[in-house]
Amino acid sequence: MKLPRLRRKPAPGTAEPASASRAVPVLQVLIYSNTGLSEQEFSAQTDKIGRVASYDRDTRSWYTWIPLDRPERAAEMLKALFEAARVYGTTVQVQAQPAGESSPSGQVP
Repeated sequence: MKLPRLRRKPAPGTAEPASASRAVPVLQVLIYSNTGLSEQEFSAQTDKIGRVASYDRDTRSWYTWIPLDRPERAAEMLKALFEAARVYGTTVQVQAQPAGESSPSGQVP
């Protein structure tokens, strides 16, 4: 799975980037909003996702990297994303990336 290039600083509360050495395994997460919702539900969905992920207008998707060196924080973030999936039908794709494995070129974890 290719994640979009990071275009802006993560919103407050998003995952902290893993160290430059990539000594920590991370989860790469790609999220697609359910666009078939009422305006109120769609707004609630994007508010929930926006707390833990960044939006990429080019791909119309959300993305984040979750370092696994803070399991409590990782669990909070995953819980929020999968709660959005359960309540709003949001699509969440998670892929593990082992420690030390480089990210796709041009992308910053």
